[in-house]
Amino acid sequence: MKFITRSLLILLVLYGLVFAIGDAWLSHQHAPLWLAGAFAAGFVGLQYAIAPWFIEWLMSIVWDEDGVILPAANREFVLRLCAERRIRVPRIGIICSGTPNAFSFGHTPANARVVITKGLIDVLKSEELNAVLAHEIGHVEHWDFAVMAIAALAPLLLYQIYVFTRSGNGRMVGYTAYLCYLVSRFIVLLLNRTREYMADHYAAEVTGEPGVLSSALVKIACGLVRSDGEYARKLMGKSSGEKRAARREQRLSGALAVMGISNVQSGAALALGGANPGEAANVMRWDLVNPWARIYELSSTHPLTALRVQALNEDAAALHQSVAYPLPTNQRMEWRRFPLEVLLWAVPVAAVWVLFLSVVADKWLTEWGFDLSAGAEAKLMILAGATWILRTWYRYHGEFQNATIGTLIQDLDVSQMRARAVRLEGEIVGLGVPGVFWCPDLVLRDVTGMLFILYRQTIPFARFLFALMSADELIGKRVLIEGWFRRGLRPYVEMSALKTEEGTTRRAWSRWVQYLLAGLAVAVGYLWLSTV
Repeated sequence: MKFITRSLLILLVLYGLVFAIGDAWLSHQHAPLWLAGAFAAGFVGLQYAIAPWFIEWLMSIVWDEDGVILPAANREFVLRLCAERRIRVPRIGIICSGTPNAFSFGHTPANARVVITKGLIDVLKSEELNAVLAHEIGHVEHWDFAVMAIAALAPLLLYQIYVFTRSGNGRMVGYTAYLCYLVSRFIVLLLNRTREYMADHYAAEVTGEPGVLSSALVKIACGLVRSDGEYARKLMGKSSGEKRAARREQRLSGALAVMGISNVQSGAALALGGANPGEAANVMRWDLVNPWARIYELSSTHPLTALRVQALNEDAAALHQSVAYPLPTNQRMEWRRFPLEVLLWAVPVAAVWVLFLSVVADKWLTEWGFDLSAGAEAKLMILAGATWILRTWYRYHGEFQNATIGTLIQDLDVSQMRARAVRLEGEIVGLGVPGVFWCPDLVLRDVTGMLFILYRQTIPFARFLFALMSADELIGKRVLIEGWFRRGLRPYVEMSALKTEEGTTRRAWSRWVQYLLAGLAVAVGYLWLSTV
């Protein structure tokens, strides 16, 4: 288990290389499009066939063959549920990990496996664990393994159409197929999130208690963050055995997050806010009313925990039950600044990309009908620099104000683009990625909660040097931090300055470097334009 993540990445790279070489050979042989499609379908079929074996080989799963590992009440629930739904009882497995999570896998309901972690049993009450088991059995009964395998084939087929039609008379079909391929990847993620909602609804239906699964999801989100903190504590200890165990746990946690009922990203804000129903409801409001939450969710395999809880609350209302985590039902999406923020985010990035393509891929741009002259390239550089200055000002303006973590994570207006200039006091309790000695990011705790502190630098190697020379030394110290509070899938503060009780100050210069580089781009663009 020591090298789980590394093994997974290596195998994925090998899988991609084999597919790429096979595709290149077919293209070189001028194979017909139907053969390219058959090749892609065969690859997905092979992946589907070996996936269960691969997961069992990758994970150290202890199978509950004698029915003595899973608590008796939960075992009886699984047997009763499968009998009522007339499906075969899945093989139940346990992973000895403190990270609370669960997942299911297999080919069909006839050979399905459901795996939970020891941490899940420790964190959840018996009825909450039943709800999680029902969620996973919902995946089994819905044939989600097969559904997602078929869905994964669609982007691959579109990519094949692009590869085999991008030259000659069919190139417009090929480029259209490529655009559809990019969109289809997000559609597959949307389908995966939809299947998670379906499994949640299934669990609410068969248990008759939607609120129990809501409570389980919140506890799992909190447990994932607590597990990270526990890894950090062990890695700070003197025992090399504890450090090895903590690193092994961390790798296993990352592997489980890909397949599990939840991941730390989709519920990070909720986890940092705590599992108290009143506090959780306040924290989750951001996911419901800020449009950026939907943008961030597009690339996620799991729905935001707040949206799952909202759906379960609707199930509870249909059953005339009280809800475990009451959320505001009359909150409307706040669109006021969203179009402006999207514009400020997109224009400089688009200008930089078009300018880059005009230098390295001008032939490709010409095929699409873009014929850029030297004057146009100079104007693009001016546009990129000017809009990047405006974007930087928008993201970093404001006077630093005293704040607490508890109030910040309830802020509905912040996003990656719109930030709060804040001043926080607290203790550094660990690194942002526990156990990674080159991690420059920190975790701050005050009396109201915990928050990630990101040390960002535009200067090359500055983050790496901070991680090597300063980050680890700050753990356990009281600090005063000035920076910009932002939210993505999880909330964080981008550090501007950090002051210790000893009077040491460390600063991040990202915004000033961005101003400098953007200003240079504008100046070079004007000089370039004057010579055309």
